[in-house]
Amino acid sequence: MKDKKKVVADVFSVVSSKYDTFLKGITFGRIDSWQKDLLTLMGNVENLLDVGTGTGEVLIKAKSSRLRVGVDISLGMLKKAKSKCKECHFILGDAENLPFKDASFDAVCLSLVYRHLIEREGFLKEAQRVLKVGGKIALLDINRFFLTGILVILMRLIKPLGSLIFGSDRWDFFVHSLENSLSVDQVEKEMGKYGFNKVREERRLLGLVYLLLFEKTSL
Repeated sequence: MKDKKKVVADVFSVVSSKYDTFLKGITFGRIDSWQKDLLTLMGNVENLLDVGTGTGEVLIKAKSSRLRVGVDISLGMLKKAKSKCKECHFILGDAENLPFKDASFDAVCLSLVYRHLIEREGFLKEAQRVLKVGGKIALLDINRFFLTGILVILMRLIKPLGSLIFGSDRWDFFVHSLENSLSVDQVEKEMGKYGFNKVREERRLLGLVYLLLFEKTSL
């Protein structure tokens, strides 16, 4: 488990300086609008936790939140994030072992992160713990259906370019992460086991991308 997390941390640390440009390219420039839509989906949030915050883009956009906290296992990503948002708080930490008190946050969000989590049940237990009753989890991620397979094929076709930018092994990591995508039904089932009820669903890019909002309904 630790080895897998170290691989993820190392990959994202190495690509941190190029990640924003890569993400805008691979999403056809739509990542900013999707992240803004994710924040709109949550509504007014006083205390916001962004898990797998990366370069901090979601928190930068969450200007209405009084407290903006980002957690990531990649030190390289966090350094980049801190250079972009001095008002945000960034912590090197593990999604399955969140360093916060019970009922600390009104909402937790994950932007293109949920499929990367090594042990999602551990995260959901922690999310249940750190969220207030009625708190929300918002997800932006890749849907698992036939278009995902097409995207994987395209990613493999442009591997020479991706390898030139990130290195062959790291490009393969991103391709495998797409293959590990979850469908909406799979996410909803996992969330339901830990007392989270789906209250909103939106699709983008012909259904390839989903935005999901869940509410904590039980202790």
